[in-house]
Amino acid sequence: MKLIGLFAGEKFNHHSIALLHGNYSFTYSELEEIISSTIQSLISIGIRRRNKVAILSENTPEFVVLIFSLWRLGAIPIPLNIKLLPKEIEELITFAHCDFLLTDDLSFSLIDTQKIPKHKIPNGNEKVVSKNFPEIDFTIDDIAVIIFTSGSTGKPKGVMLSFNNLFQSALTGDQIFNHADGDRWLASLPFYHVGGFSIITRAFFFGAALILPKSISIEDIKETIENQKPTLTSLVSTQLKRLIELGVKPNKELRHILLGGGFLDSELVENAISEGWIVSKSYGATETSSFVTALTYNEFHKRKQSAGKSLEPNKIIIVDENRNALQSNQFGEIAVNGESVAKGYLNNSEETNKKFKGKFYYSGDYGYLDDEGYLFVEARKNDLIISGGENINPIEIENEIKKHPEVLEVSVLGIEDKEWGFISVAAIVLKNKNDFTLEKLKKFLNDKLPSFKHPKKIFILESLPKTEMGKIQKEKIRQILPKHYSD
Repeated sequence: MKLIGLFAGEKFNHHSIALLHGNYSFTYSELEEIISSTIQSLISIGIRRRNKVAILSENTPEFVVLIFSLWRLGAIPIPLNIKLLPKEIEELITFAHCDFLLTDDLSFSLIDTQKIPKHKIPNGNEKVVSKNFPEIDFTIDDIAVIIFTSGSTGKPKGVMLSFNNLFQSALTGDQIFNHADGDRWLASLPFYHVGGFSIITRAFFFGAALILPKSISIEDIKETIENQKPTLTSLVSTQLKRLIELGVKPNKELRHILLGGGFLDSELVENAISEGWIVSKSYGATETSSFVTALTYNEFHKRKQSAGKSLEPNKIIIVDENRNALQSNQFGEIAVNGESVAKGYLNNSEETNKKFKGKFYYSGDYGYLDDEGYLFVEARKNDLIISGGENINPIEIENEIKKHPEVLEVSVLGIEDKEWGFISVAAIVLKNKNDFTLEKLKKFLNDKLPSFKHPKKIFILESLPKTEMGKIQKEKIRQILPKHYSD
């Protein structure tokens, strides 16, 4: 197969807007010219087919152009989290055996690597001498991108997503988005995360315009919503909560918001819907090329706590510890089957063999399917607490503690204990600096949870460590536990 028609500009009106950034806009035709210039620059620095190219960049037009330019050359982009420490970035570059590092202006001085060539991302301004670039043979099962997981429960893993994974994910998502002429996708999430990267592929696959804010700060997202009038976007809970707190109202053109990225607070969704935001809860992972289920806003009041039904042709089953399929309403591990399920992990056959079997991805998340096929996500396998032989679901406890009027945020996790095996501990962020005690919390929980589910210790923090996508990093909390015990 030839690498032709890789994005929708070749199937749609070349004069339609492809990308909006501040006061600048580019048509699909203009974007083609910039891509040709960028390909020329990449060839001049030695980038060739099958090269793995690490990318350190904010969400910029140059990043978007670079992705398609690398694909046209048959190279593999590996976007990296710009918020990582330089040491962590270098470790990922070494682990992935990258051939080149391309950065934006801000990141160029961040990494002083001598191991591979480092260049700034081309700006696409070079005059195109020739468009006779080598035509690359490829198959839809070739690796399109390697995206590292957020590492919220351990070290990041490089997920290998194929072109078919990305295309199938876009097609599946269209069951929710119903793309139409004139759509404008707001790029509200970082491109090094699957949630942000899939915004690029969805937008260009369906010939929509991609809107890039100045940054993904909540202030810039607010300004972009008000000025650029997007029709579609994806948000994480933290972003949606902040927008509502800032009094932002959805523009009338904004017909759908996908909400993902970790545990989704149903109270927040209910509040958002009442404020006019058309929100669908979702469930997915980097390993599934973004979301595979959706609970649409018009279904929300039927199954508030659910993550929705799987979107065809995805299939979700619940399995026991031996990976035998369970019946409806039985608690077990969530497994996903579908064309958007990744090829596996880069340079990690052990984890690949553990998580990918028989065309299923075994998520490590636990929950159940009800009689009508709605998925309820209860906890991650690593987060479940077994105390004195009892299985304790930390999300259940967190949901109740959040209702305390003095609690702003909470994370419940298990720590080792000689008597019980593990005990539950609550890390709490307070709204105000009050005298908050374990006894006060237990009294509040007495009529809400059985005593064996009450946290045995609490510790008060100024904030909870989170990933860029708003997921609480329990491993980092565990690292600081001994310094913050409060009996």
